[in-house]
Amino acid sequence: MSQRGLEALLRPKSIAVIGASMKPQRAGFLMMKNLLAGGFAGPVLPVTPAWKAVLGVLAWPTVESLPFSPDLAVLCTHARRNLELLESLGEKGCKTCIILSSTPDQFGALKQCAARFQMRLLGPNSLGLLAPWQGLNASFSPVPIRKGKLAFISQSAAVSNTILDWAQQREMGFSYFIALGDSLDIDVDDLLDYLARDSKTSAILLYLEQLSDARRFVSAARSASRNKPILVIKSGRSPAAQRLLHVNSGMDPAWDAAIQRAGLLRVQDTHELFSAVETLSHMRPLRGERLMIISNGAAPAALALDEHWGASRQAGKH
Repeated sequence: MSQRGLEALLRPKSIAVIGASMKPQRAGFLMMKNLLAGGFAGPVLPVTPAWKAVLGVLAWPTVESLPFSPDLAVLCTHARRNLELLESLGEKGCKTCIILSSTPDQFGALKQCAARFQMRLLGPNSLGLLAPWQGLNASFSPVPIRKGKLAFISQSAAVSNTILDWAQQREMGFSYFIALGDSLDIDVDDLLDYLARDSKTSAILLYLEQLSDARRFVSAARSASRNKPILVIKSGRSPAAQRLLHVNSGMDPAWDAAIQRAGLLRVQDTHELFSAVETLSHMRPLRGERLMIISNGAAPAALALDEHWGASRQAGKH
């Protein structure tokens, strides 16, 4: 689990939009519009040879012409230009990059290029990220979200959009909202390590389909869950869903065991997740381990004690 470069991704001081555009149907227009509307306080640098300015912001014709090295760059151009532009960004000294679209045949070359320049990548095929406390909306989503204490990490753009719409309707806030895409570089375990130490985050929500390194995930999740509650919705329980997602069949019991061993709570669907999120959004952090159970009968109290006992044993606290 590497923390290198995550500060530049999640708390950037400057952002370059590669392929910025004045055409409303282009990704570069939507990205610029969302960044400016979000209230990001640092410099936003549109890069395009086609326009002198984009949405009132002075544009630069090439990456090489930028006046300084940006912390974060967002690639909004055609996927065929990814490698060329990533190379230019690396030579410029850019620390992190969000790749919105790519094809699998590029993955190896992109990863090698980023490693050569010690640049961190979010994506490819990522919806982007939102960090309301920084006024940062580096995503395709025009939906504004409130500042809050919940962090959400998703491997699905569609699920991300669903959660965003739901949160807006209920005026729910987030500290971070991160769509991983194909996780070529930055993965769940990297972000769990970071968010476990983040003062703006009190709970973490995960939507997962598969993992590149289960051992690293369990290690990071176990460490993070000691500080903050973590909820997981993991798709692929049925054989049909496993085939759809191209994941190994018959692994769901192992997933359940790993999630429980790491001290996480698995919810079965978005309805359970929504209910849990509403509870967490109103929950105050415990100041210690002296917990009082108040019940209207012995049976509910016994169930609560059993649950607490089981969780304590799982965490190694007898």
